[in-house]
Amino acid sequence: MSLTPLPTDHHYLRLLLTLPARTADSGSDVDVDVLTIRKALQDALSDTFGITSAGTYIDILAVTKWNTGVRVGGRDPWGEVILRVHPSDAPKILAAIAAASPSRPSQPRFSLLRESSFLPSLSYGSGGDLPA
Repeated sequence: MSLTPLPTDHHYLRLLLTLPARTADSGSDVDVDVLTIRKALQDALSDTFGITSAGTYIDILAVTKWNTGVRVGGRDPWGEVILRVHPSDAPKILAAIAAASPSRPSQPRFSLLRESSFLPSLSYGSGGDLPA
């Protein structure tokens, strides 16, 4: 019997979302909506790869807000975002958020927590989480 892997039509990214300190200080209940997240990702892609890459298909599956109250590097960890992207676009998106985040201090910053081609493997307790 031969095992055949499932086709991977999508790739999933679990990202940490942090806000600038001045945004976090302006109010304890700052809310970030899906459009703000999408705009920050499109700006990162545009800055790194040009205007054509800003149109990369990104499906935001979940946005989860944390209530930690702990500041990391002058920024407030706000929560998590789970994205669904095409497998060929995942490296481009990761490179864009790594390269463009420092250049835009007023926008949310993203950090990779976990990536996979299998959505359930992004859940907590599945092992392999990257340290934040």
